This record gives sequence, structure tokens and C-alpha cells, in this order.
Amino acid sequence: MTHKGLAFLTYLKSTAHTREYLSYCYRHEGEEQAKLLAYQNAERFSYGLQFGEEFLLAAKETPFTVKPLLYYYSLTHYLKSCIVTVDPDYPATSKVLAHGLSTRKRKKQHYRFLEDEIRIQPHGLFPYAAQSLFQITTFPNKVSMDQLLQPLDFMRPIYRFKEKHTAPSPLFPELAAAFAVLYNLSMLVRYEGEWWGEMVQLRDREDFVFIHHFLDSMPERVYELTSSWLKNQSPF
Repeated sequence: MTHKGLAFLTYLKSTAHTREYLSYCYRHEGEEQAKLLAYQNAERFSYGLQFGEEFLLAAKETPFTVKPLLYYYSLTHYLKSCIVTVDPDYPATSKVLAHGLSTRKRKKQHYRFLEDEIRIQPHGLFPYAAQSLFQITTFPNKVSMDQLLQPLDFMRPIYRFKEKHTAPSPLFPELAAAFAVLYNLSMLVRYEGEWWGEMVQLRDREDFVFIHHFLDSMPERVYELTSSWLKNQSPF
């Protein structure tokens, strides 16, 4: 993580700074009661950043087999804090609290992670974050892990070892793509323990190196992407 990114997240740990930051964000969004809304949301915003960081730190001390869960929870908290900067009433309804993604819980025989697909639901955190943070309003019905991973800059070095590899255009910004991949990995940990355990222990599937490289990159990328998005919302 860059020193600037770390410094900004550290700066926002102070509630006084958080209120100032949110007040600016809400004024920019045209909220008439920006200062009041900033006061009301300061602690919720700060706790989201705190829990996001604590899940990341916990993941460093956790066996590889359960890291996807902690990274997914970390990014979930960070995304919710980001949403609060543009939507002071979040969550306005229970519909936005669901994952916003779904996947087949029981995988097919000869399952391959890179070919696996997730479906984007009309309501939930993923579509709401994509719309609120990146102004994405239309989504493909389903998307594969390969489509999400290949365009990511930090994944390109390992993809270069695959034959006939050409990186496609990204379907989503990296923050959204990483969340979708972590969601699917967390589902594997929860519902496909046998497949997940064998992949980690035997390392005889091509999927392993791509998953391992992705997860190894997550702490730095989650910090960097979150701080960068929040920084872009502010005058600091």
C-alpha cells in the first residue's frame, strides 16, 4: 500500500476528521443538511473502516483455507463505508443488505473455478455499490471468474503464462470485480469444503495458482482501492 493511501485511512480514524470529510461529501452531493448528516453518520462510517481493517489484519494470521471469508467481510465493510459517503440514508431498505450475487452452491462434476459463473441480482450490496460508487446501471446476467480476473492488472503477470492469453476489457472497476470474486471464493469455503480442501492440500488443479495469487494480493489491493476511492471524493 502506498504511504499516501495509508496516511489517508489513518487520517479518517479521527471522528473530527470523519465529520469534516463527510460534510464535504454531502455538500458535494447537494445535501442541504450536510453538517447534520455528517454528524449522524460519522461513527457508522468510521466503524466500517475499522472493521474492514481488522478483518484484513486477522486474515494475515489466519490459515489460507479461511482467508477468503475474512477478505470478503473486510471488503464488505469498506464498501458500505464508501456508500455512506454518497448515500447518507444507506441502508434505506432491507433489499440492499443482501449480497446482490448468487452462485450454484453445489458445483458440477469436474468443477473449475475459472469457468464458474455468478449471477448478478437486481437488489443487494453488489449492484447497489456498483451504481452508487461507479454509476453502473446495467449488468450482464452472469459473469465468469475468468472474465473478472483476467483484466485485473495484478493478475496479468500470472495469466501471461497461459497459452494464447489476451486480456479482455474489464466488466467492472477493480473494487467491484474483487468483491464479486471474493464472494464466490467465500461460498466455496462455506459450501464446497471437500473441493476447497483438496485444492489447497493437493495443489493439482490449475485453479490453485490463480486463486493463490489473487488472495495474496488482496490486503494491499483492498487498502489501496478503498483509500483511492475515498480520496477521490475529498478535497484533501
